[in-house]
Amino acid sequence: MAKDKVIGIIPAEGVGPEIVPCAIECLKEIEKRNNTRFDFIEYQGPAPATEYSEDAYQKLKQFYSNIRSKKGCILRSAIYARIVYKLRADFNLICKPVVFEPIPELADSSLLNNEAWKDFNVLIVRENSQGLLFSKEELRAEHGQRVMHGTFTYEENKIEKLVQFAFEQAQQRRKILHLFIKGDVWEKLGPLWFDAVKEISQKFPTVLFEWDHADTGFAELLRNPKKFDVIVALGIVGDLICDPLATILYGNHTVVPSANISPDGFMVFQTVHGTAHAIAGQNKANPIGIIRASALMLRTFFQMKKEADIIEKAIRKVLSKKYRTIDIYNPNRGHKLVGTKEMGRLITEEIRTGMKK
Repeated sequence: MAKDKVIGIIPAEGVGPEIVPCAIECLKEIEKRNNTRFDFIEYQGPAPATEYSEDAYQKLKQFYSNIRSKKGCILRSAIYARIVYKLRADFNLICKPVVFEPIPELADSSLLNNEAWKDFNVLIVRENSQGLLFSKEELRAEHGQRVMHGTFTYEENKIEKLVQFAFEQAQQRRKILHLFIKGDVWEKLGPLWFDAVKEISQKFPTVLFEWDHADTGFAELLRNPKKFDVIVALGIVGDLICDPLATILYGNHTVVPSANISPDGFMVFQTVHGTAHAIAGQNKANPIGIIRASALMLRTFFQMKKEADIIEKAIRKVLSKKYRTIDIYNPNRGHKLVGTKEMGRLITEEIRTGMKK
């Protein structure tokens, strides 16, 4: 029996307690039919999704530390943003890569035309532990009105490590890297990023580099996706791009996974969607995003490419049979409506079939 692979599990709130078990069942199916043993360690403390809690933050921080000390990774659902951002900074989770590639079975849900959809294969590497989203804010009363004062920082070494990661990914893909930034607006920040890219690019002479304004770059990405391969972006830019891009490409952002990566090898895997409290406890949530996050975890952290492929193929097989949760359901396209549990069960069954081959 192979050594246990440690996975910290954080179901959190909202739809998390419904979708996360679906991913665990898929991983257990992999475990049954492979020389692998997963050690699932579930977080038992508070993980609020709608408000900040210092107690929750401290307990989650301890849980992260515990899993990292065991050389494991974390699979989690959505947690309140401010807590997440503090944890990302604490554990130096400097980059958040998100892959957008065609899922043929969801082509009928895409808002892109067929040619643009077929050409879409882009990796967005989002800055993840500093900048505007991590700003310190103060609200003051001035001149009869409220005025918000804020400060944020960017450390050059973190930018360089992020850019290094992006170039490494581009080197393994189609060797094109774009930087999305309002570089001529920020007099200090723009050169900080450009200098990092210029220095790191010398190590990758075969990678073509270009920079784009974030707004016009996004428009060009939708118009001519084959021009792009890897996009590295500031945190706020990546945040504003990824959710709408997922909806444009797949019909909803609920099917998209992402990772949070530290240079020391620690990783946290999640979906790009939030807690969806409005449908919590109703068996309506789509578990595909968190199941794909588990596949991304196998591929990226545990180097289990074959098993990750089996999970992705199982998802596509279920989608090919027209099964859909409510978020991507359209009766005019012959879809069969299923709930959270049923979708998870169908995917698990396809994994079982795939493992037999």
